[in-house]
Amino acid sequence: MLLIALVYQRLAIRFKIIDVPNDRSSHQIPTVRGGGILFPAGVLLWWMAFDFQNTWMVIGILWVAAISLMDDLYSLSRKLRFGVQFLAISMAFFELDVFQLMPWYVILGFYIIGLGCINAVNFMDGINGITGLYSLVFLGSLLAINEYTPIFDSELIQYEILAICVFLIFNFRKRAMMFAGDIGSISIAYLMIYFMTQWYLETKSWTVVLVLLVYGVETILTMIQRGLNKENVLQPHRKHLYQILANEGKKEHVLIAVFYAMIQLLLNYFLFIRYKTMPANDLTVLVIVVFCLLYLSIKLSLQRKHHLN
Repeated sequence: MLLIALVYQRLAIRFKIIDVPNDRSSHQIPTVRGGGILFPAGVLLWWMAFDFQNTWMVIGILWVAAISLMDDLYSLSRKLRFGVQFLAISMAFFELDVFQLMPWYVILGFYIIGLGCINAVNFMDGINGITGLYSLVFLGSLLAINEYTPIFDSELIQYEILAICVFLIFNFRKRAMMFAGDIGSISIAYLMIYFMTQWYLETKSWTVVLVLLVYGVETILTMIQRGLNKENVLQPHRKHLYQILANEGKKEHVLIAVFYAMIQLLLNYFLFIRYKTMPANDLTVLVIVVFCLLYLSIKLSLQRKHHLN
């Protein structure tokens, strides 16, 4: 995996696959992008090592990885990217028998959540270490949950954790050597959708959403805020809390990434792992409401401090 990373870094420099900072960036130095190619590579290596199982899911991640890499290079149209993402999610659902197990209106909800998750993780990929650490918390939590509720393929998770750890060698530092790019953030989001759907099908509990609470609250509330300000919610911006902390607050990227990952890790531990059960519906609603209020209080305070809209 390390060899793949080193070879890609050399090729990216040679072919100028470089992220050049602009007025919306949270970094100042041109940096290799697309290092998240390690994430689908990890899945592909697992697939070849373990008898080519879950082929439809693997084809799906290769589809989103390919279109995302092309978008990193050429900035493709949103409709094309959306169409490929829809097709890839369909492959994951087919692999999990969603079309046979769920009524059409539930499937529609799955698509909305899936496409929303892809874009949420992509929007949140903006500072050094945040995508890698948050994904590490997600996958590590699944491994822990798998010890008392065997649902997931442990080898697949372990291969992906290895890929993320290698990526973090290049990314989790004050001056990153590589960014994940769309290929990384969207590929890992695809895996999150796959695992969470598998989890829901096993437990029939919607409370699985809490495993991505930090990203979910940040993305949804920021979109609502931008909508109220009559902004285009699909356009890049610098209004996420982590962006305010990095840009206006001048906090170190790696410290912000650790903070986000640790908050989600604590939530996962106390809500899922410690008591070896799924949280109750009323507890889940309470946690979401309290977390939203805490998030808004911190963000609005910082916006007033830095005179932001």
